[in-house]
Amino acid sequence: MIRWDAPGPYVVAFTTREGGVSTGSFSSLNLGSRGDDQRRVAENRRLACEELGLDADRLAVNRQRHTIVANRAKAGARDRLGDTLWTDEPGLPMLALTADCVPIAIAATGGPPALSVVHAGWRGLAGGVVESALQALGSPDTAAVVGPSAGPCCYEVGDEVSGLFDSDLTSGGILDLWQAAERALVRAGVSRVDRVDLCTRCNPDLFFSHRRSGARRGAQGVIGALAG
Repeated sequence: MIRWDAPGPYVVAFTTREGGVSTGSFSSLNLGSRGDDQRRVAENRRLACEELGLDADRLAVNRQRHTIVANRAKAGARDRLGDTLWTDEPGLPMLALTADCVPIAIAATGGPPALSVVHAGWRGLAGGVVESALQALGSPDTAAVVGPSAGPCCYEVGDEVSGLFDSDLTSGGILDLWQAAERALVRAGVSRVDRVDLCTRCNPDLFFSHRRSGARRGAQGVIGALAG
């Protein structure tokens, strides 16, 4: 796992594909439910939460569809439509899944502690998922981290997509998702933005990648919670 040194009472980590029980194209720490044995997915989620000292039975996961919907996390809720989860409840773990899109965590640094986890692809970033997450969080002072995703080496897009972003973010048909996410966060008022800068497509031993492997693949993600 790749942990974020979050500025406050938070537990935040980006998972890799290492250390789980799934096999084949889902090997091994697959946290996504699509196509894999659900018992193995449940065990992988348990292992990931256990590593962070969190209760997997309380884990909240959205049904992600590239929306800008932000849901308040509910313990054990697994199938609400949305691409952001947020909470101000200690000990309630949240998971946002990715396999080339950008996983983001946003933490309140002033006022009462609150945390959100975000799944952000180009549709979400262009549509305002970052702004929606910050509005739900409701804190004027925040910090964020941009996790592993397809990098500026690998995220090919057409003109219809590149035209939704600042012109300098696309070079040779490749969109820089990391920088796009960082700019969206800064423009929305986040005062500190950290980045992991690891490409999911370029690191098959560490990450699942939709663009590398197609639909039959696992997913990693960002897990976050307020310290209990």
